[in-house]
Amino acid sequence: MSKKDIIILLSIFLIAFFVRITLFSYLKNAEYYSGIKSGLIDIARNLEKSKGFVLETEEGLKPVNQQLPGYPFLIALTFKIFGQEKEIFIQIIQIILSSLGVFLIFGIAKRFFDKKTAFLSSFLWSIWLPEARISIGILYDTIIVFAVLLAFYLFIKGVLENRIRFFILSAIAIGFSSYICSQPILLPIFFGLVLWIYKRNWKIAFKRTILMLGIVFIILVPWGTRNHLIFNRFIFTKNVVWQGVWEGFGEFSNPFGAVLSDTVTYEQVSKEYPNIKSISLEYQEILKQKVIEALKTNPAWYFAMLPKRLLFMIFGPRDIGITSNILAKQWSRQMFFDTYSGTGNIEYAKWLFKNNPKGFLRAILLSVSLRCLLILSALFGIWITRKQWRYNILLISPLLYFYLGILPIHWEARYLIPGEFSLLIFSAVAIITIYSYTKNKIFRI
Repeated sequence: MSKKDIIILLSIFLIAFFVRITLFSYLKNAEYYSGIKSGLIDIARNLEKSKGFVLETEEGLKPVNQQLPGYPFLIALTFKIFGQEKEIFIQIIQIILSSLGVFLIFGIAKRFFDKKTAFLSSFLWSIWLPEARISIGILYDTIIVFAVLLAFYLFIKGVLENRIRFFILSAIAIGFSSYICSQPILLPIFFGLVLWIYKRNWKIAFKRTILMLGIVFIILVPWGTRNHLIFNRFIFTKNVVWQGVWEGFGEFSNPFGAVLSDTVTYEQVSKEYPNIKSISLEYQEILKQKVIEALKTNPAWYFAMLPKRLLFMIFGPRDIGITSNILAKQWSRQMFFDTYSGTGNIEYAKWLFKNNPKGFLRAILLSVSLRCLLILSALFGIWITRKQWRYNILLISPLLYFYLGILPIHWEARYLIPGEFSLLIFSAVAIITIYSYTKNKIFRI
């Protein structure tokens, strides 16, 4: 890279940092998942005090399996290093990591397109509010986004340069990120599939997949062993999948009473099982049986629901709580669902339109319009570059992984952001193409 390129990238990094710091100063501690945050902070405090990976309950300290240890450990580490139990330290680290993403985006885009596209992709990342929003929250999403970017960058280097060490490094990034969130854990399988399509050699793809999966498994063995010793089960992921599926049913009207709310779901279950604890394995087993029974009795409803969920995933707003602070708490999405349990996104939009038209314009119409613009520009970029379709499949693979992985379970905008960087890159392709075409037209006139 030339000195000029480095200066441009550093400038984009500073823009990214400024956007996130500005958002942080404006939203401050306006959390979008305060319940999860409080649990993570409590675990971090116990880790700092050498009590172990536990939560305080009415019965005393209890070992945890519904959260992963990575993020609470990082928070505890900041408490220890800075000598204060303040959240701002982890938030600043996340803002820096999020801003550093511009360099990885540049590196990825440069592998597929030219330098102009790579610079524009980095700039789009720097001002992309959904990712900027999660970077200031006390939640593990930003670290997962950065880890996925890093893992994908290393994977691409391994594919295009045919060097096995980059596959190993990519697997290491996936393995350690799986201590923070379970989402990336099966990325090696999807990487193997797209590698097969790209190389047209199933033997190479199979070997690389087994290698990467093996590394991820080895990294997670200590966590699985810990859970086996405590809970008599080898648990390698965050143990809330069945709760996610059941509450995901509550995104839409359903015939079996599922509600998109942790609180209401626990109240429903505790009526049938009065002494059940939400952090117990038994709680997840009960929800597993409820999911299985619902799928057995209403399979048509489930399969008819999936296309609707996919449409929401593609075109749904990505403000992730940004507008909640603008509209005030009583107009926020979370407050609505807590008040009107059992309702869904469409009902929220109708309610907001009726009670707060300005809020509807900001939170729904504007957000959806920007989202549609991003999708359309990305599709145009894919169409423009359709002749290099095998490269495009590589680039879009993280997007497909996170979308297809979430589709059967339950979606939230933050779950999809780790794979959506490819939309920004293809949008950059579209913007540069349109600009070049328009510029040539003007000069001809």
